[in-house]
Amino acid sequence: MHFEHPLNERIRKFLRLEFILAQARHHVHGRTAWEARATLSHLLEILDALGRSDIKSELIAELDRQRQHLERLRQRDSVDQAQLGEIIHQLQQLLDRLHGFPGQPGQALRHHELFTAYRQRASMPGGTAPFDLPALHFWLQQPHEKRQIQMEGWLNQFGLLAECIETHNRLVRETARRTQEIAHQGCFEQVQDPERPYQLLRISLAGDSGVFPEISAGRHRLTIRFLHQPDLAERATLFRDNVPFRLACCGVLP
Repeated sequence: MHFEHPLNERIRKFLRLEFILAQARHHVHGRTAWEARATLSHLLEILDALGRSDIKSELIAELDRQRQHLERLRQRDSVDQAQLGEIIHQLQQLLDRLHGFPGQPGQALRHHELFTAYRQRASMPGGTAPFDLPALHFWLQQPHEKRQIQMEGWLNQFGLLAECIETHNRLVRETARRTQEIAHQGCFEQVQDPERPYQLLRISLAGDSGVFPEISAGRHRLTIRFLHQPDLAERATLFRDNVPFRLACCGVLP
């Protein structure tokens, strides 16, 4: 099993968007009214996350940085040039599409009446009950096929965003320095090189390890404490045995 920890705010944002988009894609195929509600909630989460920044400009900057980094690898004989060229071409296509994309992803949904009404009531416990939002209740009673077409249309407004986020995060994960480590008596520390700032940490554990990591990472030091929680009703505590794990430091910034 894998645990990830972002090392800067931009990758933190991209990981969160990847997570919400995955949930929306899962629920959009559900046939029940409850799954339609879940899809609406996830779409609103995406809109709220995007409302705090100019996501298009950030993606253009990050994908172009990745493209430039890969272009420099063309000089290395040890690199598979065909595969490298394919990835660079894919990044350039995404950049071209982003530059040609009008406005921000999901912009049309920001003033959509159903989304506006749902957002206004969603923060109140039980605020989206049928008697509070009869228009929503009416929509949820429509045939599944009709709802499905509408929800897929709404989710497709984030299609380019999802493709860019997934491509960026995949490339970050694939450019990793992997080492096999041991956390002695449940604790691990490592001095970080400030001249090689990574974007993401990935910790891999055996599925039956019975522990999970608590990660604290700064510019100069990485600290990992492995905790176990036999009873979910009680607080997790430090695992006092040695814990073997694989550490991947991903996406070094140039």
